[in-house]
Amino acid sequence: MRLPRRFPLLAAFAAGVWYLRSVYRFRDPVRLPATQDAGAILSPADGLVSFVRRIEGGRADGLSVAELLGTPQQEGWLLGIFTGPLDVHFTYAPAEGTVLSAGRKPGARAAVPVSDAAQLLAGRAVDLLGSAAVRGNERYSYAVQGEGGQVVTVGLIAPGAGLNATTYLDEGQTVRQGNKAAFLAEGGLVLLALPDTVTPQVSVGERVRGAETVVAGQAV
Repeated sequence: MRLPRRFPLLAAFAAGVWYLRSVYRFRDPVRLPATQDAGAILSPADGLVSFVRRIEGGRADGLSVAELLGTPQQEGWLLGIFTGPLDVHFTYAPAEGTVLSAGRKPGARAAVPVSDAAQLLAGRAVDLLGSAAVRGNERYSYAVQGEGGQVVTVGLIAPGAGLNATTYLDEGQTVRQGNKAAFLAEGGLVLLALPDTVTPQVSVGERVRGAETVVAGQAV
């Protein structure tokens, strides 16, 4: 029996999808933070910087940071990093300190609009802060307080498929900068709330590497 000419292409495509889903996304590269700068904050994930916003009066672009991340932070910065299907899916502690809080918040499963998803997959930044997914989807967040008292909060926002995440941090735990914090099986948007004692050092559209890229440093 002769197979259709397109069968080899379909088989290769299926094998590629299987490899990405079952092998490639579980890769676990060695990440060794190299920075020695006091107060430097490292990226919590691999991906594309989607937005950089000021936090003023506890809000960023009119959205309550407390509702987004569970943190009472009043002033500072909010960064968004989109972790796509080809990025490393492990996430990392951006700073050293004690875990003040860690937990999940139930929510919806709103998907990113197809046009926005296509641009993100093509490597073009899309401002997702105002999307329904950021406002209402399921999420996991944790806050780390350093020796100087500054608090850094990370939020993992579920994509349309839901928050399929394995988490490694517990309240009261001491973490070192670059320690694994969670594994995002489906990727998604990673939020990073920073105090006003630091200044962002990345721009929208820039690619970052978890536990390696310095995303913020001490304000001058």
